[in-house]
Amino acid sequence: MTPRQGKPLRAGEGPHESTILDLLLDLVFVFALNRIAEEAIHHLTDEQHLVLSGVGEVLLLFLAMWLVWFFAALSASRFDPRCPEIQAVIFCIAFGSVVMGVSAPAAYDGHGGYFVGAYVAVQVGRPLALALFQRRPVHQTLVPPPIPARILCWSMVAAVPWIAGAVAPTGVARGGLWTLGLTIEYVGLALGWPTPRLGRSRIHDWDLVGEYLADRYRQFFIIALGESILLSGLTFSSNPFGAGQTVAFGCAFITTALLWRIYFYRAGTVMKSAVATATQPARLVAYGFVTHLTMVVGVIATAVGYGLVIDHPYDMANPVWLAAVLGGPALFLAGRARFEYDIFGRVSPVRIIGILVLAATSPILVRLPVLAATVAALAVLLGVAIADAARAHGRSRESPMPPH
Repeated sequence: MTPRQGKPLRAGEGPHESTILDLLLDLVFVFALNRIAEEAIHHLTDEQHLVLSGVGEVLLLFLAMWLVWFFAALSASRFDPRCPEIQAVIFCIAFGSVVMGVSAPAAYDGHGGYFVGAYVAVQVGRPLALALFQRRPVHQTLVPPPIPARILCWSMVAAVPWIAGAVAPTGVARGGLWTLGLTIEYVGLALGWPTPRLGRSRIHDWDLVGEYLADRYRQFFIIALGESILLSGLTFSSNPFGAGQTVAFGCAFITTALLWRIYFYRAGTVMKSAVATATQPARLVAYGFVTHLTMVVGVIATAVGYGLVIDHPYDMANPVWLAAVLGGPALFLAGRARFEYDIFGRVSPVRIIGILVLAATSPILVRLPVLAATVAALAVLLGVAIADAARAHGRSRESPMPPH
């Protein structure tokens, strides 16, 4: 049976490389993340919104998007995307993600039904389709058959509060119900979707797909960087090209380049090799889920902060704006420090120092125009990148030594 005619599973059948279909899905998420980031800026500049509740609402939408992307990557890692049926599933996920992105800015106002309808359709439809595929003899795979069925059960339970929230009369009830639905899904993922009669998934079930997911984590980080460039570019183009806006835009671009440099300095480059050599590769992939989620949230927060600064470069830095401008890089460095430990079994002190410097300067920067905070954040990231380069100078490349 040839690869094109055979089973959809690709785990265990050679190198796990990303495909053009993965790239298409990533482009969809650049758009979706941009819409969520713009909504965050709206909440932070609109005096009619409670800032903390607005940030929580935006974070919930992002976490839902991240879950859609992760499950899409998980499906593509287990099934061969050359199979027309799997391609149809991925295209449906892409369309649902576009609808979620379009409706995200008004999800709490009037388009909650569109957002939830697309989200639930993706989260329930994907495991249902994969479970049906596995029932056909031609599609017998190495994927344990209960896995899609377990995910389907948990997704159907989570769909109840999601749908209830979409028809809830108040924003508070809506947010609470959606938080419950999202929590159910994340708890199910963390526990391996324990289901009566079907059991639960064990972490070693993910050994076969580790290298592919490592590659996809790296690509989603690139998505976040692309969204950062898109957001700062669109914001700059909609403003007069004044000196303050120009400096803020330049700082935004350089910061994006530094985030790229710090991420890919060894750890981001050798994650696939680390997974291949780890004694517990599935555990390394599971930790990668958390570390990359943390780093991506940091990048998005940084992008939102720079969007605010480009719009208002000379305004005084209020604590919430400062939390985005300085907290975003700090969160990225925290995730990157843990990522470094997972790959090499150690943490470079410069990352911890960078976090402490960002925290220590915030009481001073809150008394200055917000543009000063962007320069300070850039200086800290530049210092981390220079320290990385100095550490690597004259030394041979370090091989991954994951502690797991």
